[in-house]
Amino acid sequence: MLILGSMSMAAVLTMYLVFKTGGIHIFEPDSLNMIKSLVIIALLVGIPVSHIFYHKKIKHINESLKLAQKIAMFRVAFIVRIVMLEGIGLLSTIGYLVTADKSFLYMFGVVFILFIIHAPTRQRISSDLALSEEDKEALN
Repeated sequence: MLILGSMSMAAVLTMYLVFKTGGIHIFEPDSLNMIKSLVIIALLVGIPVSHIFYHKKIKHINESLKLAQKIAMFRVAFIVRIVMLEGIGLLSTIGYLVTADKSFLYMFGVVFILFIIHAPTRQRISSDLALSEEDKEALN
């Protein structure tokens, strides 16, 4: 959950900076709409892609592997999913810093909620990997 902490700290720092000084207006107003469009597209494409990639990688984990190997493959799939979401979250945070438009905070909120929802728990790991009872006991 280190990523969640660093991403939320970046968002809090950005909100503080925008509150104190306003947005960093380095783009023309026409460019601001393009930035918002890019972040929305990243949100609409990145979330499903991260979801599809994760489930595709999880589906290809062989059930005959040892638990440590399954966990290692799960970890890779999870990290790729979270990194994709983090990129979108940081992009929306930067968009807010540059424009001071609160809609970027809402987009960040969506990503933040997905971080919380997709946090790995023992239950989620065992169900996603379809672990046997023996592996579930070893996981605890």
